[in-house]
Amino acid sequence: MVLALLLVIAGATRAGPPRFRFHEIARPGGKSFGQTSLADLDRDGDLDFVSGRSGGTVYEFEQESIASWKTHVLGEEAKTDVGGTAIDVDGDGWIDQVSGGTWYRNPGRKGEPFSRHVTEGISTHDTVAADVDGDGKKDIVGIADNRGVFWYSIPKDPTGRWPEHRVAGVTEPQCHGGIAVGDLDGDGDADISRVDRWFENQDGKGLEWKERKGLDFGTVGPWGLQSRARILDVDRDGDNDLIQTEGDVKDGRVAWFENRATEGFTRHIIRDRGKNEDFHALVVADLDRDGDPDILSSGGPLTQAERRTYVWENLDGKGGAWKEHTVYEGIEGHESVGADIDGDGDIDICSKPWAGDTHYVLENVTPR
Repeated sequence: MVLALLLVIAGATRAGPPRFRFHEIARPGGKSFGQTSLADLDRDGDLDFVSGRSGGTVYEFEQESIASWKTHVLGEEAKTDVGGTAIDVDGDGWIDQVSGGTWYRNPGRKGEPFSRHVTEGISTHDTVAADVDGDGKKDIVGIADNRGVFWYSIPKDPTGRWPEHRVAGVTEPQCHGGIAVGDLDGDGDADISRVDRWFENQDGKGLEWKERKGLDFGTVGPWGLQSRARILDVDRDGDNDLIQTEGDVKDGRVAWFENRATEGFTRHIIRDRGKNEDFHALVVADLDRDGDPDILSSGGPLTQAERRTYVWENLDGKGGAWKEHTVYEGIEGHESVGADIDGDGDIDICSKPWAGDTHYVLENVTPR
């Protein structure tokens, strides 16, 4: 296994409602953790968890089993807020970590610190790896509320400055985070969405962008608009739609946006306001093994109610009907990531709080 997959289609019939079992991973100390990734950093065949403090230490949690993990310091002084992602930056077959304006090179030796390199990129709330310019290689897309949206091509020598390309500057209302990358207009290249609008990749090379509004979402919070977002074909009609959870607010929503081509996007509310929860997490995956994408999110830092983790089960497989399940209570979920961590064919979840250090895994034990 390499990079964690957020969508696994298993093709089996679900035998019961989604259920998860809690395991603590570690408590490394401190707070303000983000930069979450799941990847096989040591190439031993299983997934490891990465998490780092805002502007501080980045940790690797080496998996021995889903209930047993070793803590290693991956690197220091991450030039980022929350944004980070795992990707093979230098093409040597070992997964590295990109955290905002820094990247950490995997030494290829288990448990050793990674070497730190500065890209001169922005400190990010979101960091997404995607092929923006169509050359077959991953680029890095980032957003910061005080800078805007940028993407960076990885140069031949990635230890130097990475070329910067501006997609959009600071807008009104200001946007804190919420980018997703995917083909929204069906022309085969990568577009970028951002809570209340999206940016069309007009030349297919990421050098010419057209801003398109019409995503009816986003509530202004302390840092502006913010969501967690994923682009995928929700209704199985052949084009890509958008799922978003509203975060960094005290009463967030969950919605998906149906792509209606020239007619724009139609919003479908899955969870409306009224529960006083901050959804600063989003995993989209087949969580009940019935072959369609479900949605997982959790009460985040600004939640006023009991912290809960929810799964919205995709009942008809096309986003027309959803059923809410509470799958865990009592701990915050922030920047959660999902993959088949224990190799049993279903999707498990790694997460942690923002205002604390308890890193944990929710093992998927849904009946089959």
